[in-house]
Amino acid sequence: MGFIHHTFSDIYANRDNWLTRLDARVKMFYLAAMLALNLFAKNACVSAAFLLFSLILLSSIRTPVLAILKSMVLPLSLAFLIMIIKGLHEGEKQWFAFSIAGLDIVFKEEGLRSGLLICGKVLGGMSLVVLLAFTTTISRLTAGLAWMRTPNTVVELISFMWRYIFLMLDEASTMRNAQKARLGYVSISGVVKSLGILGGALIMRAFDRAERTHDAMRIRGYNGETKTVFYLQPLRLKEYVLFTGVASMLPVHFYAGNMQIWL
Repeated sequence: MGFIHHTFSDIYANRDNWLTRLDARVKMFYLAAMLALNLFAKNACVSAAFLLFSLILLSSIRTPVLAILKSMVLPLSLAFLIMIIKGLHEGEKQWFAFSIAGLDIVFKEEGLRSGLLICGKVLGGMSLVVLLAFTTTISRLTAGLAWMRTPNTVVELISFMWRYIFLMLDEASTMRNAQKARLGYVSISGVVKSLGILGGALIMRAFDRAERTHDAMRIRGYNGETKTVFYLQPLRLKEYVLFTGVASMLPVHFYAGNMQIWL
């Protein structure tokens, strides 16, 4: 689980480059606007443009390609699976077919188009989220949310989740190493049994840690409210220019997303 811990940490967001220096509020506005356009787009070209643009921006700050791929491998797998399932079960017009061990596999054109649209939206949206995660620390993100008058409960939950998800990964890694030392992953049945035990024990430990953490916070005067420890500077001229630029491009993206083309 080391690569998960490394990928979802602040190691890239803490670097000094032109994207990390950009105000978090501008990036959050860009993310919200582009995600909305990506969700309502009727063709995959807009999603593909978001994916390409995000990759170009990440490449400009020398983000390792392997780290980007690792962060997107799970949604990519799920999106590809959805496309395959829709291609097999949705539509009437046959695109191509083949046989495996006497079983006829038929892919339908309508289903593949629909699945490709969903696949594009998943990749486009995920690339935007990865762009924000790799260029914005959690402290700047929560400060931006607080500036936008986000309910304090939401900001607090995000902070706690980010703080304790790494502890959970560390505990899961320790437990998994202990199981491997006891030959818990030498067979398929052993893998299933070990993963079941790991999941159950991890949930119990999470509840136990949550109770102990809450008790410790109450002893130290916690009353249900937290204070933001990172304060954002006033928006500068270039931030206002970027705000205006993103807002002015929204109608163009909206029109492109509603064009009726093959994708």
